[in-house]
Amino acid sequence: MKVIVVGAGTAGLAAVHTLKKNGVDVLCLEAGTTAGGRVQSKRIDGFTYDLGAQFFFRYYDTYFTLCRELGMGDELVRFPFRAALPNRKTLKLTPILASVRPRDLPRVIMDLAGFRGVPLKAVAQLLPLAPTLMTRNRSLRFTDYESSLDMDNESFADFTLRKGGREVLEHVIQPIASCMTLGEPEDIAAGYGLGLFWYMINGLWSLRRGIGSLSERMQEKYGDSIQLNTPVKKIVIEKGKVKGVEVKDGFIKADQVICTTTVTTLRKITPGLPESITGPLKNVRYSECCHAMFAMGKRIFPEGWYAAAIPRKTGSPMAGFADNSIKSRFYAPDGAGLIHCFTFGKHAHELNGMSDDKVTEILFNDMKRFVPSMPRGYLHREIVRYKEAVCLSPPGMLTEVNTLKNQGIGDVRGLQLAGEYLYMPSVNGAAQSGIDAGERVLRLK
Repeated sequence: MKVIVVGAGTAGLAAVHTLKKNGVDVLCLEAGTTAGGRVQSKRIDGFTYDLGAQFFFRYYDTYFTLCRELGMGDELVRFPFRAALPNRKTLKLTPILASVRPRDLPRVIMDLAGFRGVPLKAVAQLLPLAPTLMTRNRSLRFTDYESSLDMDNESFADFTLRKGGREVLEHVIQPIASCMTLGEPEDIAAGYGLGLFWYMINGLWSLRRGIGSLSERMQEKYGDSIQLNTPVKKIVIEKGKVKGVEVKDGFIKADQVICTTTVTTLRKITPGLPESITGPLKNVRYSECCHAMFAMGKRIFPEGWYAAAIPRKTGSPMAGFADNSIKSRFYAPDGAGLIHCFTFGKHAHELNGMSDDKVTEILFNDMKRFVPSMPRGYLHREIVRYKEAVCLSPPGMLTEVNTLKNQGIGDVRGLQLAGEYLYMPSVNGAAQSGIDAGERVLRLK
């Protein structure tokens, strides 16, 4: 059996790993110059830039298992998570949220009551949301989401307005949700939004030498099966069955093709897909991001702080910014800072059309509003532009995708789908979807 995997992101690499360890002949075709997709790291002068995804959550069982299987279990590290919000009058940052034990959530709400950056009315509106989070947490798992589908047809914003109110939406829910998704709470379903909050308060993890180091390990291990700089022009289907793929240099025959691209690319390279596949995928959406990173001679946050979440009411182009030097000693030299700025929505779209120098000017000036001591200079920078940064899971998407998985995913013989959109979107969901696709192929051997 000859298998082709299209794309060497998290889903594609997980599929390759699953197939290779079971002795299957597989070729992975990647359009880019490196494997990893949106889970990559880059190292410059002692600094480690995480170019896309920034952290793992405690319940990423699939991803942690991959780390252990590839001999990287000891590289997993939990790092301190202390986030700040700006005071609504002075814009000065104040820490307000940290990773806590779930039973401490009521105490966190009480702490909010003493924070001048959040109106007391917003704190009062947060209280009705807490019981849902506490009682439904077991149904909010990213790769076991079926019992949360009753919360899939309402946006996180509408859920918050219905249960709480406008103040808690704008001062608490929106800034944190936008940091997590690079979208708006109106763009994501209530179940997914609550799941993000539940995962967040249970702590953040990374890999000691960069979140992309697992992708690097898999590229090293399976390099003979991964062909870089090879975009797939078309997945060829004849009479309802996959025949292979077209690339620049010709046609490659295959018995099975696992497509791990975004849904946008899937539609582009696979014309003629049946409605049973295209219909359930019509609601899949992605956020856009201009991700700017700056190596600094010193840290800009006080000791122990990780990130600042910025409410959209401030007009900032950033959902937030973080100092990745806190993740491990391998991220930055002693005393140095590593600032990551995450833009979102219309701001990201505008910044993606600007020069690196203009992006730097805008973001540095904006950060100074919240950190007046922010130095003007930096040691070096990286700016990465994502037209499709994070799958948003808008209302109704998971319900439709669940129908696809149960009824239509095998309607083209030999075509398997994988990607973060097949679960509550996450690195873990992407990895699990790749493993699922690989296991479906194995059952056909």
